[in-house]
Parts: sequence; structure tokens; C-alpha cells
Amino acid sequence: MAAEQTRQEVVRRIKEAADIAEIIGEHVSLQRSGANLKGLCPFHAEKTPSFMVSPDRGSFHCFGCGEGGDVFSFLMLYHRLSFPEALRQLADRYRIPLAENTLTPQQQEEARRRENLYAVNARAAELYHHYLLHSPAAAAARDYLAQRGMAGEIIQRFQLGFAPDSWDFLFNQLKKERLSPELAAEAGLLAAKKNAPDGHSARGYYDRFRNRIIFPITDLTGRVCGFGGRILGQGEPKYLNTPETPVFDKSRILFGLYQHREAIRKAKSCLLVEGNFDLLALAAHEISEVVAPLGTALTTEHLRILRGYADEAVLLFDGDAAGLKAAMRAIPLFLAAKLTGRVAMLPEGHDPDTFVRHHGPDGLRQLTVAAVSLPEFVFTELVARHGLGVDGKNRIIEELAPIVHSLDDQMLLRTRFIAHFSERLGISGDQFCQSIARRPQVRRQPPEEGDQEATARLEANEEKLFAFLFLHGSHLPDFMEAGLQEVITSPAAHRLLELMLEAGNDFVRTPENLLNLAEGSFKPLVARLLIQGGTFYPDEHREESSQQLMQWLKRNQRKKTADQLNREINAAYQSGDQQRLLELMQQKQALQ
Repeated sequence: MAAEQTRQEVVRRIKEAADIAEIIGEHVSLQRSGANLKGLCPFHAEKTPSFMVSPDRGSFHCFGCGEGGDVFSFLMLYHRLSFPEALRQLADRYRIPLAENTLTPQQQEEARRRENLYAVNARAAELYHHYLLHSPAAAAARDYLAQRGMAGEIIQRFQLGFAPDSWDFLFNQLKKERLSPELAAEAGLLAAKKNAPDGHSARGYYDRFRNRIIFPITDLTGRVCGFGGRILGQGEPKYLNTPETPVFDKSRILFGLYQHREAIRKAKSCLLVEGNFDLLALAAHEISEVVAPLGTALTTEHLRILRGYADEAVLLFDGDAAGLKAAMRAIPLFLAAKLTGRVAMLPEGHDPDTFVRHHGPDGLRQLTVAAVSLPEFVFTELVARHGLGVDGKNRIIEELAPIVHSLDDQMLLRTRFIAHFSERLGISGDQFCQSIARRPQVRRQPPEEGDQEATARLEANEEKLFAFLFLHGSHLPDFMEAGLQEVITSPAAHRLLELMLEAGNDFVRTPENLLNLAEGSFKPLVARLLIQGGTFYPDEHREESSQQLMQWLKRNQRKKTADQLNREINAAYQSGDQQRLLELMQQKQALQ
């Protein structure tokens, strides 16, 4: 019991100290909207802001996708943190000490596991970095970086390192510091011996990164979560990344975003390049609004994260056939993320590094200013490839078909897309649609709704009633006396009422503390009601609103009682109980 009280007290202190608008504002561009702030939701694609933050209530809610909660919920959702990690991060930020019994034993174990993974990654980054800077055996790596224009400032900013051509360099270094090889293997730094060639001396494990320039990869909190490595000289694979781990998910991480986030936010635009060295080459020439996927295909999640920092992303492609292929893959992702995409093509024979060396930062900026929209780029390239003859048009439509089918759940955008490109092809929209319909498409299954999500829905009138009570909790006893518990029908409404009664006077004073009691899909519901209250019921109309809701409640109570009487009257009539029938008829008449 004491441990639970300690947890609640620490959570309360952190929530009082934390500025939810500041924390969310680091990742989402927020604008004032009355007493609240609004912006584009970071958890789903949208063009019109439906993501609301209430600084007074310490909560957020998206009216588009339904995500919501408190400052802990945001960090957990956005950064994929566990509750203990979010708790520790906020406690450190606001200098609030954490007692050992603040977390449950299971939470402590999970927090230790993830913290240990981050710790071994951080130590490995330091070891690789020190080796690059100081070891005579890293001279070739230093020369290579110098040839690529990587000065000391870039090496320091990105903590670049070098892994020597050794099977057990990192293994032995970590062993000296009593960091377990099992932990390093879980972090992706070592690999088990059974996967290694015979004859090495790693005693059960061997170094995954060998003879490679090392790029530490940081998440949006600035912690090293993984590594990329580029082979020095000949060898395969040319680039090697950390495998997926509990702290490393490359489908959500962009190299350079942590270091360049403020420059991107200021520019409201971001350059997307293919590789780590492309990014470093541009950074060396003071072009900082740039990120790179981690040797993997661009994902919708990448773009949704970028949308929190920029209004558009410009794909910087080498002048080869791969550019068209990448652009074709990217269109549905940009459309799904509702982020504006443009394409800048480098001249043939150039990559970002060689181009910026020859033409300087101004030359690259001129190239990106002239970038064309992503769909327009694809269409122009398809026309150049196939021509506008009959066969060419058929081939263009065939290649556009998967993109059109990807818009089947965005009908307005799909209609505009078809209208624009059918005009460019010189055919009618109907002809375009008929041609598209003949092409096979992958049927997407609608997502199944979980039982928990279904139980967290209120009826329309229940939503208004609870939004009022969240704003004016002192009216709860009056509504309870008027039969609130009997009138509400949805499981969510009954659960909310249980939480409100459980909180007691604390709910009246600080209804936002209900977020501490709510779990699962009920937390976004509570956050939404906290935000809606001030919108639906201005304080100057408090009594009028109370009276209207009370009238609705009493009408529904009478209707419910009348329905029950009708059922009992019918049963008495069927059984021939005249005495009971007369009593029930008198009750119904009195009710009217």
C-alpha cells in the first residue's frame, strides 16, 4: 500500500511540474485555439488539425484517431517508451527524485533491461569514437573520412567511430568493464559464436562490426539506440545496421533527425537522402535540414514523424533509373502520411556528396527550390520512358494503377488524382477508371476493432453529459440523485462513473487525475472529455447547461420507467392478474 501511495505521489508531482505543451511542442507544431492548443496529430495522417492539447488539464486528445492521455501517455506513444522509462525521463528532466519502490518489480526489471541496452550502446559508441580518434590502427579510417570531407566538427557532432578488423575488440573491451556479452548480443553489438567462422577467439561471441566506419544512431531523446557501419575498403555487405532490438526499430528512426531537428523545424522543409555519408557530406557544407533512412525503404511512420517538424520533404535522387522506382514506392507513403513530397534530381554522375563539392550549398538549394511534386515527377518520368502513344498510355496507366488503388479509402484525393492524370493523358476520367479497374489490386482487410476499444465508446448524449461533469464535477451528486446510474446505457459510461465515484472529492477538485485511474482505451476517452468540456460548456452558461442536461436525464428516466411499466403491464395482462394490472396502470398514469 505504501509503495502504491509513493508511486501515485511521484506521478502527481511530475504531472504538476511537467509542461505538457512544452513537451508535445518539441515534436508537434501547436497553435493557440481558445484555452487549448491544436496541431496536426503525430499518430495519424491528417491535413486539418484535430490534435488538441489542454495545458490547464495536462492532457491531449486527437479527435481524428482517438489517441489521448497525459504527458506520460504522449511520451510512451511517441517515443515507444515503457511507463518506467517515461517516468524516469520526466523525473530527470524536472529533477524529481525516484524512490526504489516507485515502480513495481516487473516495471523495475523492464526498465533496467532497456536502460542497460542503452548503456551498453552508449559505451560502445564511446569506445569506437575513441578508437577512431586515437588509435594508430585507425589511421586509414581517419584518412578516408578526411578524403570524404569529414572534418573534426562533424566527427564530434555525430560521434563517428571505427570498429577495427578484429573478431573480439569490443568483446574484450566490454569484458574488462564487466559488461556482459549476453547484454551486448541483445543490443546487436555481438553475435553468438555458432554464427561465426571457426577459429576466432571471441569465447562464445564475436564482434558484429569489424573494419567499419561506425555511425551511432540516436533516437529522438538523444540516446544511442543502434549503429550503422560502412566497410572500409572492399567487402560485403557495404553497409551494416544493428538488427531489430527492444530499443532499435529502423522503420521509425531517421539518421540525423535528432541532430538536425531544430534546423528542419526552422526551415519547415526536410531533405531526404539515401545514405549516411550523403547526409554527412551535406552537413559538412552547413546544410542541416536533412535526414536519411537507415539503409531501409522509407516508411509511412518515418514520414509521420517528419511531419511533426516540416511541412514538406524533398527526395534527393541520383540521376538513375532507381530514382523513378523509389518515387513510385514513395507516392502512397506520402499520401498516407499527408505530407507534401517533392523530388529533386541530381545531374547524371552525381550523388549529394559530389554535387555539393562541385556546386556548393547554394547550388544544392537552387536544385531543391526547383524540385517538382512527387506525382508530377513520376508522371513525367513515365512519359519519358513509355511515350504518349496508345501503348505508352496503357503502360503508364498500368504503372499508376497501384498508386490509385492505394487511395481507395481517400475518395476525394483519389478523384482529384484521376481527374488530373486523365487530363494529362488526354483521356476521360471514366476511361482512366475503367482501365484501372481491369488491373488486379491487393485487397486490404479493414482493421478489426478490439473489444476494449468498443467498450470505450459513449452514446452521443452520454458524451455531452460526461463532458459537463468533467468540467463541473460538483454537480455529480445532483445527477446521481436524479438517476444517472440508471439512465446511462453504454459500458463505457458505467465504467467512467465507477472511476469518478472511486476518485470521490478528488474528481471534483482535479478531474484530470482520473487519467491516473483510467487504463487502456479509457485513457484517451478521459483525455477527450477533459478537453471537450470547456468547448461544449462555456462557464457563463454553466447553470443553463446543467438544467438542460438535468431535463434530458429526467426525460430518459421517465422513459425508462415507462418502458419497464409497459413490459410489466403486458406480463400482467398475459397472466390475467387483474389486481396487478390495475396497480400498474395507476403507476403509469401517475408517471405521465
